[in-house]
Amino acid sequence: MYNLTTNQYERLRNLVRRSPVFIGMRVVVDDDRVAAGDLEFTLHPVLEAVADAPADQWPSLVDDCLHRIRDALTGGSPELDGPTEQLLDRVYAKLRPVDGSPTQWWTYAREVAPDLLLVLALDHPDRISILNDDQVRRHGFDRLLEAGLNNLCGQLPNRYAEHAGVLVIEGAEYVASTVLVLPWVIEAVTGDPDFPHGVLVAMPNDNVLVFHVLRDGAGAGYALGEIARVAAAYHADSPRPLSPQVYWWAAGSTVLEPVAHHVGEASGVIGQDVVTHYSTDFATMLDDLDRRRN
Repeated sequence: MYNLTTNQYERLRNLVRRSPVFIGMRVVVDDDRVAAGDLEFTLHPVLEAVADAPADQWPSLVDDCLHRIRDALTGGSPELDGPTEQLLDRVYAKLRPVDGSPTQWWTYAREVAPDLLLVLALDHPDRISILNDDQVRRHGFDRLLEAGLNNLCGQLPNRYAEHAGVLVIEGAEYVASTVLVLPWVIEAVTGDPDFPHGVLVAMPNDNVLVFHVLRDGAGAGYALGEIARVAAAYHADSPRPLSPQVYWWAAGSTVLEPVAHHVGEASGVIGQDVVTHYSTDFATMLDDLDRRRN
């Protein structure tokens, strides 16, 4: 997380408000959200742009970052005017939180979990730009999505951490989005193509995927608590957070169901620091796993 002082935060907000990128627009910076005319976005990419940079470089870094954000939101990527074939190896399906996203520009986006969207991103050497409605319409959603999902399969790092069946994969900024090709991920990492009871999974930030393949009741109970705590820690410490929730992915499903989250000292089913919220289907599946153990 970025450790800026109160004065540094205020200076950054002022640089955004006064940037020549938004000349003629009414600019409002409220906490970590920016509204400039019809554009809305979070302050996180601007924070990332100035992280660890000398103070005298902040104005140019902020303006450069805001140029990229404006161009990405309004269709300013020249290569998108060319043939679709030239884009396909650079397009990725990507997760984005609803909160802070300019969803009015991305009406094509699909909700894959409460407050999480699947969007299409174009990978540049120095940044990622999210495609807007006009760009997706021009090149075709289905074709871009197929390429974007296929390209995610090249984003898994070769190393990961594992303890008691909970796997933590950390790498580049598309790693969390590989949840969109989760069956492939599970087989690639574990070697097992079968997961009839589904998977517990978390995507706390862009760079991290945590999961546990459900096999038995004892393992499920441990994994729920452990994934919730790991997800909360990664989510809190990230400049690009996604969600602190633990989700259940049922085999064949196209959506992720939130089932638990870490809340510090609040009371929950798993323990004093984890609250659970089970659907009937999820509770029935857990009961089935417990019966199999007995």
